[in-house]
Amino acid sequence: MNQLEGTIIAGRYEIREHIASGGMASVFKTWDRRVERIVAIKVLRSLDKNDLKAVERFRREARAAAALAHPNAVTIYDFVEEAGQYFLVMEYIQGPTLKQLIGQRRQLQPREALEVAIQVCAVLQVAHARKYIHRDIKPQNIMLARGGAPGGGLSDGGAWVKLTDFGIVRVAEEAGLTNSGIVLGTADYLSPEQARGETLTAPSDLYSLGVVMFEMLAGQPPFGGPTAVSIAMQHATATPPPLRKFNPNVPSAVEQVVARSLQKEPEDRFTSALEMQQVLRSCAKELARKQAPIAAQPSQAYPHQYAPSADGQGQFPTNRGQY
Repeated sequence: MNQLEGTIIAGRYEIREHIASGGMASVFKTWDRRVERIVAIKVLRSLDKNDLKAVERFRREARAAAALAHPNAVTIYDFVEEAGQYFLVMEYIQGPTLKQLIGQRRQLQPREALEVAIQVCAVLQVAHARKYIHRDIKPQNIMLARGGAPGGGLSDGGAWVKLTDFGIVRVAEEAGLTNSGIVLGTADYLSPEQARGETLTAPSDLYSLGVVMFEMLAGQPPFGGPTAVSIAMQHATATPPPLRKFNPNVPSAVEQVVARSLQKEPEDRFTSALEMQQVLRSCAKELARKQAPIAAQPSQAYPHQYAPSADGQGQFPTNRGQY
């Protein structure tokens, strides 16, 4: 049992269950007594309460993340300081992470990978317009929120993509919680410029999204190695292997999108999340057209929309996971 389980924070948040841990934080399933709902509480580890600048950065990033109101972003409800610890209270997602889904399925269908990337681009458009770089796009930070009918699957249910952890990486880097400039556990998804310790821009997030697409379709990231540093250096200097070497069923157009997003220089990638999303949509429509029965209407061949709506989103299994 985790030492925080059973603790009541700020007189209202009853911590019930430890559900996840990462290099920088632990997450707990929590009952909000005031509004009577389940939430998730994230505790940022190793934040020195005496480092007032680090604490202020955490507050600032928490406020910025909370202001990013978007259907594809995990909602931040509250920021709490208590007993020398700092907590982010956020939406609880009843569904698996993308990493868990890849673990179950190994390779996703191209239409599924396109759907995930399209929704991530939607929230990145808003964030980048505010000069806000995520810095840690990876499958572990992409949740599949339950949608559609309970127990629904690929054909009848759905899932909205929910991106989490805006701002946490920046706080960790500035507070000295990273190792040689590399965020622990996320070297697989680093952009070349992040691996080199350079300034990050919007195309840096798009590179990481390209790595996520590669993993969704190939079943593994483009680079691997014995250490985080060795993997990071490959991102900085090595040419990624051809995607269709791992999955020959990936359409050429989709492979080209991934290859473009994985260019070493930011100016050779997509210029914006909007541009990348438009190309992804074009690929999805072309894929749907080729797969549709001749007599079927377009709405029957690919019924869901690309932006979250009240009638459900995406086509992903809703097998239970926790966040």
